[in-house]
Amino acid sequence: MGWVKVYNSLSLTLIKKPVFLKYISVIVVLLLATSGAYAQAPFEREETSAGIFGLSITNFGTLGKPDVRNNPEGGPSMRYPIDTGTEHLFEGGIWIGAQYNNAALRVSTASVTTSGGYSRGAAGFEFTADEQILRRSSDRNSDFFDFRSVGEQDIIANFTDRRRDINGTPINSHDTPLYADVRLESYNWGFPFTENFTIIRYDITNRTEEYASPATWDSVFVGMYADLVVRNVNTATETGGEFFNKNGLGYLDSLYTAYVFDAGSPDNPSINTYGAMSIIGAEYRGEFFHPSNPDTVRDEATGVTTFQDSGYRVPFVDPSYWLFSAGTGLYLRPTNDQLRYERMATKFPLDSVIAGEKVREQLRNDGQNGNGNYISMLSIGPFPTVAPGETISVYYAFSAALKPDEFQGQAGKSVDTDDSRAELYRTIESINRVFRGEDQNGNGKLDADEDSNNDGELTRYQFPTPPNNPKIRIELEAGKAIVYWDKVAENSVDPVSNEQDFEGYRVYRSELGDDLNPTARMIREFDLPGNDKGFNTGFDEIELDEPVTFEGDTSVYHYAFEISDLLSGWQYELSVTAFDRGSDEFEIEGLETSPNVNAVRVFPGTPANENFTSSAKEYQVGVYPNPYRVNAAWDGSLESERKLYFYNLPAKAEVRIYTVAGDIVGEFTHDSETYNGDIGWFSNFSDDPRVLAGGEHAWDLQSNANQILTTGLYLYTVKDLASGEVQTGKIVIIK
Repeated sequence: MGWVKVYNSLSLTLIKKPVFLKYISVIVVLLLATSGAYAQAPFEREETSAGIFGLSITNFGTLGKPDVRNNPEGGPSMRYPIDTGTEHLFEGGIWIGAQYNNAALRVSTASVTTSGGYSRGAAGFEFTADEQILRRSSDRNSDFFDFRSVGEQDIIANFTDRRRDINGTPINSHDTPLYADVRLESYNWGFPFTENFTIIRYDITNRTEEYASPATWDSVFVGMYADLVVRNVNTATETGGEFFNKNGLGYLDSLYTAYVFDAGSPDNPSINTYGAMSIIGAEYRGEFFHPSNPDTVRDEATGVTTFQDSGYRVPFVDPSYWLFSAGTGLYLRPTNDQLRYERMATKFPLDSVIAGEKVREQLRNDGQNGNGNYISMLSIGPFPTVAPGETISVYYAFSAALKPDEFQGQAGKSVDTDDSRAELYRTIESINRVFRGEDQNGNGKLDADEDSNNDGELTRYQFPTPPNNPKIRIELEAGKAIVYWDKVAENSVDPVSNEQDFEGYRVYRSELGDDLNPTARMIREFDLPGNDKGFNTGFDEIELDEPVTFEGDTSVYHYAFEISDLLSGWQYELSVTAFDRGSDEFEIEGLETSPNVNAVRVFPGTPANENFTSSAKEYQVGVYPNPYRVNAAWDGSLESERKLYFYNLPAKAEVRIYTVAGDIVGEFTHDSETYNGDIGWFSNFSDDPRVLAGGEHAWDLQSNANQILTTGLYLYTVKDLASGEVQTGKIVIIK
């Protein structure tokens, strides 16, 4: 490829400063360098967790978690649903490209194509942290509550490309920075229509006046590099390139969204989903800068209000793709600033034909044949000029969505149609609705009748919300769970309607046998009496005579609901939601909090045994299932995902398992106050918070040397650490 055309804007007249100011500037830069302006914060990672979508964000500008394939327990990369192993991103990061000071092109990259992901000093990882990650929340019960918060969870990272080293380790091939400071703000909510995405705002500032000679950026493009990959890291058995080459990719032109799906992996079981990234807006010189808004960008210098009249090119959003394996021709991996800039600034020929097939169809189908190891890029530009000290803002969204039920299972993996993308479309619609806020027509301006909060300014992220989430607590008894919750939802005021519109509560519970992927379903509803909403049940059945508190818990609980007939050892998911009446004025249906936000996993069973010395049968320690047969109903597919329970344990106990010859093959200590599941099964198929019965402890049938026990008879002893009393028993394992 040759050089692409560089798009120039209206010319600017630069006034030359006196020479002595130049020397002062040099002195100031040196003073800043010695006074900590170049101080480096350590690498830090945070994950979105307000809903059921987990995206990893770092303060070095990278997104995702490149070691997630080998370390799924270490946190999500871009996981959805959050309590599964279904990932959608290996690693990503922002690119910024521009003509620097009317001279050569420069491109600064947060991440590039490499098998290992980010590593200190590696070429292409050109941003470093200015400070540790900041956290904010609009939830008044959060430790990070801040009235400036946009979402229920805000993650903020500040990073820069101006450094040439990381605490003494040179950044390879990073000799021409743009001197760009970037502030990333990730906004997250846990409502049912927001729980599967994050909106990320990038504020990009030209800092050449502080750290170098002042230089203008011309023809600026901003791109998002992303190694989008959909695989279940818990069930996938393939490694290396075979893990990454099953992807189908696509682009939704009118929605400015690039997406990916698992088109042909053998993973079973798996959940069929889409992962996506979208450009939902940009701001340039006080105007909404986006191809969906081509006629309203105003040039401050001339007062002209259209792109065409000002001489600006209408900005475009466009994807680009190349092969991880370097590729050739159209799919050649860009390896230098010129090629990277071209990838952002040149329209990608999605509808051209190669070898008798449209490029769009190649991307969609290659994963079915093990050829789908593509890198995705989504860029916007050109921003005509960015002067020293000037900031532009670009808004991306990362999301994931389930394929509908009829497209689940192995046969549904390769399907990519409007019908299979139905939930993805709804998700992107929600993203744009949330982003627009008061800007109902999407033109980036506050028009007549749009100022719902009467502050005279365009407010984004202003959308009808359900009441506050109830705070819940679960207490287990034999065969049942008692769910307690508070009244915080009842005083909620909707930010759009300004109404105190709480209506009621719903109780959710998963079904018996949904251990490996529990999905809670509503089992009861309670709502205010005396209106035309709901069932008018009132709250007499659940309201306590007196509010209760629990030791070590500052919350006051006003309601309780008992769920009985729960079987010991099985996993159940319980939650309570609050819902409102909606608003006739704003034509809003009743909104409900997400059942996933305060969901608790519970494992019923025997309480801590306070009668351990009794000879009564009901106080004797035992195990179940006994005999244990391999692949018990609640087990996973791997040896490390076996689960056998000891029950009727005292509050603090020492458990040992022996062969019939008397050799110890396994042992553990039980503490009912702290035990929360300590084997692989809980890491792979459960989630925090969880509550386990105080007298039960799960064992994975592995020896102290991590060897799986074979078929046979085994003996066990349980010692009460308080009294010294010992009980014994037998286990039969059949494989």
